[in-house]
Amino acid sequence: MKPTQHAWRLGAIAITGLCAALISGCNTEFGVGPGDGGETPGNPDYPTLDNKRPQSFALASVGSQPANSLESMGQAMTQSADFIAVDLVMSKDGTLVALGSPDITDITNIANHSEFSDRKTTKVIDGISVTGWFASDFTLAELQTLRLKNPTGSSTPTDINSFRIQSLAQVFDWAKRQARTPGLYLQTRNPTYHSKLGLPMEDKLIAALQQAGNTSATSPVMIRSTEVQHLKTLRDKTKVRLVQMIQGSDLTPWGVIQLSAPYDRPYDFTVAGTATTYADMVTTAGLAQIKTYADGISPWKPYVISATYLDKNNDGQPDDLNNDGKWDYRDRQMMSATNLVTNAHAANLFVHPFEFSSDVSTLASDFAGDASKEYKLFYKVGVDAVLSANPADANKAR
Repeated sequence: MKPTQHAWRLGAIAITGLCAALISGCNTEFGVGPGDGGETPGNPDYPTLDNKRPQSFALASVGSQPANSLESMGQAMTQSADFIAVDLVMSKDGTLVALGSPDITDITNIANHSEFSDRKTTKVIDGISVTGWFASDFTLAELQTLRLKNPTGSSTPTDINSFRIQSLAQVFDWAKRQARTPGLYLQTRNPTYHSKLGLPMEDKLIAALQQAGNTSATSPVMIRSTEVQHLKTLRDKTKVRLVQMIQGSDLTPWGVIQLSAPYDRPYDFTVAGTATTYADMVTTAGLAQIKTYADGISPWKPYVISATYLDKNNDGQPDDLNNDGKWDYRDRQMMSATNLVTNAHAANLFVHPFEFSSDVSTLASDFAGDASKEYKLFYKVGVDAVLSANPADANKAR
């Protein structure tokens, strides 16, 4: 690991105008800076890596359907998403299962199943102690007696078969049954956590890909992860496109990305004692390192273009632009684009930012409640795809 750590640290030193990192206590704030808008020769409307129009990817939950349900995937198909995001965790019997977290307390109706009440426990996921029920304590058959739900609601099934939990093999089978085969954007959740439980994900994922015939760089599958060694292990075993996810913990009032554990760096870096943060990874040197094992990056969208509150009266408080008595994204104003897309493309990496929505509360004041304006702004910068809860709107904006 030492040569790799050394290379990453060189990336941290070689910050090149994309950002400046301010370290204070246990937090790091990643500031966005001006960029040249990602313009590249070829297609002035869509300065993407391949000069083709950007793609529309569906997040794991579409149309208010529970994340990772076939109902949500069906909505994504109806909205003509090019790829559909699917989260993956491991079951007790070593099966890859489409769930948004190892902690299934709030994303399933497990609390209603008294037969499993004795399995409520406490586990540590990426350094955070969590009490609830966990997929790794249940077999696939047991998990499939549960039903998916939204974390903030009950999502009552329309019939006994609604919102069923799917294995990855079942998701692949579902995709093959569609009139148009959708791409699947697989996100492996918490690989280090699963490995420590004796449930490593890599070989199971490779076997599932091979079984489904997805073995090449042109296969309708991409794999996204926050963890570096996990992606490197996959790179040695598959040609399927791999994507490094770039996270952040919060956005300051003035548009600066905050980095606090566990969202400050890949968790395998934390375990290994590697100081490299996500801010280091989006420097030119960091992107060059990512290119050695991945085909693209998937950053939180403020890494591409952030948004700031205003303080026109200089009272030290953000202005309430829409006079609704509260502060949310509608009171922010978009900042200049960083040069992340330009630098990633220069490293031959595609860029898939997340997470977009047509919910007006997530749209900066610049867009006046019109989601198409946000998509168009990011398309102009040159992103290769957007991950959205409303892929149809992302399509219309192209």
